[in-house]
Amino acid sequence: MAIVAILALASVSYWMFQSIYRLYFHPLSKIPGPKLAAISYGYEVYYNLMKRGRFIWEVERWHEIYGPIVRINPREVHIKDPDYYDEIYASSARPREKDPVALAQFRVEGSGFAAVDAETHRQRRAPVEKFFSKRAIAKQEGWIWAGLEKMGRHLETAGRSQRPVSLDAAFALASQKKDLYERAVDALKRADPQGPGTAVIDGLAAATMAEHLRSPHRLMNEGLALIVGGTETIARALSLAAYHLFTREEIRHKLREELKQVMPRPDARPTWNALEKLPYLSGVISETLRLSTGIGARSPRVAPTEALVYQNYTIPPGTPVSETNYFVLMDPDIFPDPHAFDPDRWTRAAANGHRLDRYLVSFSKGSRMCVAVNLAYAELFLAIATLVRRFDLQLYDTPQSNLDFVREFATPHPDQGSWSVRARITGVIRE
Repeated sequence: MAIVAILALASVSYWMFQSIYRLYFHPLSKIPGPKLAAISYGYEVYYNLMKRGRFIWEVERWHEIYGPIVRINPREVHIKDPDYYDEIYASSARPREKDPVALAQFRVEGSGFAAVDAETHRQRRAPVEKFFSKRAIAKQEGWIWAGLEKMGRHLETAGRSQRPVSLDAAFALASQKKDLYERAVDALKRADPQGPGTAVIDGLAAATMAEHLRSPHRLMNEGLALIVGGTETIARALSLAAYHLFTREEIRHKLREELKQVMPRPDARPTWNALEKLPYLSGVISETLRLSTGIGARSPRVAPTEALVYQNYTIPPGTPVSETNYFVLMDPDIFPDPHAFDPDRWTRAAANGHRLDRYLVSFSKGSRMCVAVNLAYAELFLAIATLVRRFDLQLYDTPQSNLDFVREFATPHPDQGSWSVRARITGVIRE
C-alpha cells in the first residue's frame, strides 16, 4: 500500500509541476488561450471523441474570445488570419516540416504526404510530381474523358429507369488497399531497369528509385494518399457543384450558355485549356472549391530553424503552427455572405483587379501543397462542363443539411452520416 501511495503522490506531483511549467515557463506560455488547453489535450480529446469531430468549432470560439492567435494544446499554436497563411505554409526557400502527431491520423506512412522533413518529402514527391504537371495532365485528357463517358452512360441508364443516383458515388473512382497493394507488387516485378513506364505506379516502382522507397507497403500508401486526395475530395466538390447548379436555374442557364461557345454539341470534347478560358465556368470552379473546403482538418507546419513572428508574439522554432483552411475560405471580410454559392464574386473580383485566388487554399500552399492540383482542376472543368451541357436533373431526398460542415473527421462531414447528393436524371440534352 505504501508503494502505491508513493507512486500516486509522484504522479500527482509530476502532473502539478508539468502543469505549472506549461502555464508559466513553457516557450508558448505567453500565447493566449484557455489554461486547460495549455496544460493538457483534454479539450481536443473531448470535442473530437466525445463530441464527435467538433473541436474545430471550439477553436473558432476561442479565436472569438482570445483573438487571432491561440494556443490550442500544450505544443501547438493556431492562427486565424488569412494574410498570415503564406508564412505558415511557405515555399521551399523557407523549410517547413509536418507534425508527426497530426500525420498519424491519416495512416499512410511512407507516402510523400506523410513525410515529416523537407528532404524526405522531396525524395518521395520527385518521382510522382512529373506525372501531375499541367503538361502531363493535358496529355492524359483522353483518360479523363473515358471516365466521363462511363459516368454519362451510367446517368443515361438511370434516367431511362428514373432510378435515383448517388452523385457522390458516380463521381468517385475509389480503390481499396488490397487492390493498391497488388498493383504495387506487379509494378515492382515489371520494373524496367532502363526507366519507368507511363503510369504513376510504374514511376514509384522504377528500378532507378532508392531501394527503401520500393516496398509494396510504401507504394500502396503512396497510391492511397493520391487516391484519397484526388478522388474523395473531388467527388465531394463535384457533388456540391451539382447541388447548387441544379437548384439555381439562373446559374445553370448562364453556365450552359457560356459552355456552348466551346461545346456547340453536348457530346463535344473541349480541352481543359479551352474550358479554363471561360470566365463564368472558372468562377463556378473556384466557388465549388471554396465551399467544398478540401481537407477539413488543420494541417500544422513546423519551422525547424526559423522563429515565426505574429503581431507581438514570437513562436520558437520547432513549434507546430496551423491555420484551418475552412476559416480562410469562409472569412466574411474576404468572401461576403460566405455560405452563399456565388460564382460572380470571382468574376467581379477579377474585373476590379482583385486577386481572390490568393485566398483559395483548398489545396494548401507552399512546398507541401497537393501534388495532384492540376489533375483536380482538369477533372473539375471537364466533369462540370459535361454534366451541365448534357444533363438535366432534379435533386432527390437531398436537404442542404447533407452538405453542411458540422463534424471534422479529417474531411468535412454533415451532422449525420457522410456527405451525399442524390438526384433523378430528368433529361438528356441532344442538341
